[in-house]
Amino acid sequence: MNQKSIVLAFLGTVTGICLTTSSFNNQQAAFASSQTGESNIVERVKKNQSLLIARRRKRRRKARKCSSQIASYYGSNTKLTAAHKTLPFGTRVKVTNKRNGRSVIVRINDRGPFIRCRVIDVSRKAARQLGMISSGIAPVTLQVLGR
Repeated sequence: MNQKSIVLAFLGTVTGICLTTSSFNNQQAAFASSQTGESNIVERVKKNQSLLIARRRKRRRKARKCSSQIASYYGSNTKLTAAHKTLPFGTRVKVTNKRNGRSVIVRINDRGPFIRCRVIDVSRKAARQLGMISSGIAPVTLQVLGR
């Protein structure tokens, strides 16, 4: 093996390319990407022969849709506060329980929840007013009231 083939073999090993042949002499490499981005293919051409070397496929996560927005509760028993992923701190939000129609106004003072389909974590006092203490979670609607 010459130096060029050793370098190509090393790069193939490092980048995770599965090689299907051991001869690299006098070959030219042409790189092509698929339009979907699912896989990249390296094509090696030698005279009239073509050799395809496939790289690892990229795994795409499918976007999972939630049937409804869900709230859960946490810690504080003395204040009407909540945690939301993106709303600015100090924002007031009206949270309404879809099961029983109860609502409460809370202030965003934390980040979270980091569980799929949960949009807000309310304090224990707010959860008690919403009537969701026994179940732990409840389907809710949110209405941003401002600061």
